[in-house]
Amino acid sequence: MTYRTLLMATALGAMLAMPATTASAQDETRIAFIPQIAGIPYYVAMREGGDRAAEELGVTYVQEGPTSTNAADQLRIFESFVNQGFDVIAISPLDEESLRPAITEAIEAGIIVLTSDADAPNSDRQYFVAQALDQDLGYTLLDEAVDRVGDSGKIAIVSDAPTIQSMQNWIAAIQERAESTYPNIEIVSVDHTDGTAARAYQFATDAMTRNPDLLAVLGMASTTCPGIAQAVEAADAIGSVLSAGYCSPNTARAYIESGAMPYSVLWNPADLGYLTVWVGDHLVNGGSIEGTMEIPGLADPITYLPDDDIILLGPPTVFTIDNVNDFDF
Repeated sequence: MTYRTLLMATALGAMLAMPATTASAQDETRIAFIPQIAGIPYYVAMREGGDRAAEELGVTYVQEGPTSTNAADQLRIFESFVNQGFDVIAISPLDEESLRPAITEAIEAGIIVLTSDADAPNSDRQYFVAQALDQDLGYTLLDEAVDRVGDSGKIAIVSDAPTIQSMQNWIAAIQERAESTYPNIEIVSVDHTDGTAARAYQFATDAMTRNPDLLAVLGMASTTCPGIAQAVEAADAIGSVLSAGYCSPNTARAYIESGAMPYSVLWNPADLGYLTVWVGDHLVNGGSIEGTMEIPGLADPITYLPDDDIILLGPPTVFTIDNVNDFDF
């Protein structure tokens, strides 16, 4: 046997001796999700739901996000997943404009690109896995506030970065609802934070200082909810100024119990994470999305809205003192 023949035989023997799990791991569908920020309870719950779906479906699921709401960092993470050859990349966009070319390039490379939690409607993303319709979220947050403070007076809004399209859509829905249904509600300010509760606290405090007759402060992000509620508590304004927003029960619980934040509007992010992974795996395996669909692992059916390629988890949920302890996320 020649030296070359010996090398070939040795290599072939090594390949045959490789455990079957190595080959199967290479063939396993890989799905990534990029949240707007890492580590907050909301996205931890999304990861838990995604992990549950991945285990049931036999796919690999990775979730990685920036440590702050930084669009450049989020883009770098997206490009990293593209370079690693993931089959599906889902993202909750911080800045649609910066992501748009990268999304197009990923799709041209054969990667399925979804948006989830927040959308990039002017990009080439294939589907938006939506927690609830933007209009329903905006209407619900304002309707619940009006039920508690009345339909006449001043309200302030505190949001995250202005590049986050979903939050801009919620603000627009709140403004439209006020104009069409509550003409005596005045939205006195819309402020944008740097993604921190401290900045939200400052904006809420400033709004109350400028408007001694302010009725409510509405927060558009999980990062803003603690800040605005803490501002109401620090101002000794519980009962006179309502705070509310889109935040998880675990984030809002202490403030719901203190009365500073009588309610929070959201959905179950674990279910949203589950649905995101399910959709990705379904598409990789050649599945179609249509009509109303029963999803194993989810209690309620989901709805496909073909005009905008939206896969809708369901209507928003309102968390109050009566039900907040029924949830853990």
